[in-house]
Amino acid sequence: MNSWKQYIQQGSSGILGLYLLVQAATGFAAPLTVEQAVNMALENHLDIKKALSSEKKAEYALESTKGSQGLSIDASNTFYLKRVSDSANNSTSNLTLSLPLYTGGKNEGNIEIAKTDVSMAGLSLLKTRQDVKLNTTAAYYDVIEAHKTQTVDQETVDNYVQHLKDVKAQYSAGNVAKADVLRSEVELADAQQTLIKAQNSHAVAVNTFKNMIRWKSAEAIEFVDEFQYVPVTRTMEECVTLAKEQRPDLKKYRLAINAAEKSVDVAKADKKPSVSLTAGTGWSDSVLPKDDKDVYVGVTSSWNLFDSHVTRGKVKQALSDVDTAQLELTAQEDAAELAVKEYYLGVKEAEKRMETTQLAVHKAEEDYFIAEAKYRVGEGVLLDVIDAQLALTTAKNNYITAQYDYVTYKAKLENAMGMD
Repeated sequence: MNSWKQYIQQGSSGILGLYLLVQAATGFAAPLTVEQAVNMALENHLDIKKALSSEKKAEYALESTKGSQGLSIDASNTFYLKRVSDSANNSTSNLTLSLPLYTGGKNEGNIEIAKTDVSMAGLSLLKTRQDVKLNTTAAYYDVIEAHKTQTVDQETVDNYVQHLKDVKAQYSAGNVAKADVLRSEVELADAQQTLIKAQNSHAVAVNTFKNMIRWKSAEAIEFVDEFQYVPVTRTMEECVTLAKEQRPDLKKYRLAINAAEKSVDVAKADKKPSVSLTAGTGWSDSVLPKDDKDVYVGVTSSWNLFDSHVTRGKVKQALSDVDTAQLELTAQEDAAELAVKEYYLGVKEAEKRMETTQLAVHKAEEDYFIAEAKYRVGEGVLLDVIDAQLALTTAKNNYITAQYDYVTYKAKLENAMGMD
């Protein structure tokens, strides 16, 4: 548990933040890698801070529960407005010390449950960290994908601008009809609309990423990490096995079963006697003790012989909670297996699309070069150029999508496997 706390508090994150602040102050775009972005998110993300707070709360609850096994001191005072008896005492005061000797396992069980709650809070923190890492990684690559798509759309606009110049030259020479000029202008306008949308998508992706790492500066960020193909070498079955072994949320559900079983023992403890060591003193007619105070030391025991089946009902409820926790674990394991298989298949599908779309890009580039060259010398038709340009833009965007689908699915797969 301490390992991930130390990771959050590593000094490297602080140094990184200072470096980025200096970069922003100097007016230059701050270069940022995926790893640096993840570290910033882990340090600043509000969900992690809330998970840390929940863990602290569980630790405080454990501290409080442990106190049930220790010495307790109670003080009481009663001031009588009217006494029915002839006693002249107007008030009585008592000071009592108590130390539990035997509670039927109730106190011990509550302490174990509180310890389990601390462990579960730690696992929730780890899962939150893993989810923040996934979301930050995905947001980082969304920015790069949007930028690359914008670049392709800009190239398309540039191609249409150059093509429109060629069409107008051909029209001036009397080689083509006015319709070719008009159609080329329409295609250029459509491409410009697509570019505007791509630019907006890129801006939205950047803002989403900045929110993820809580980047408050208005200065630009330079996204330096590009797509890198790192193959997944494990089989689907191996990934499923690892997920069931190391996912923190599944570990948390297993601990929930243990806590529910402990709650059964705690409920059954109400059927058993309790014994405590007791010492106390009492005095009358004063707030502070007098010399004539009574002092006693003894052992107090109690045993609930009949409670109208209240304890029996609590035991049944606790046993039902155990069954519910076991069913919840099974449901979560099934969901984890389904997620791993989905992301694994997504990785393999994107892998295949990368191969086919890369080949399509090469062929589309050649086709566009031929169509444009033929039209320039008066041997081609406008529709061939438009179709070739559309095919080239589509092929490039498909290739970009396949690359970053692969990166995203791989990150989701690692998250579904519980890899930190």
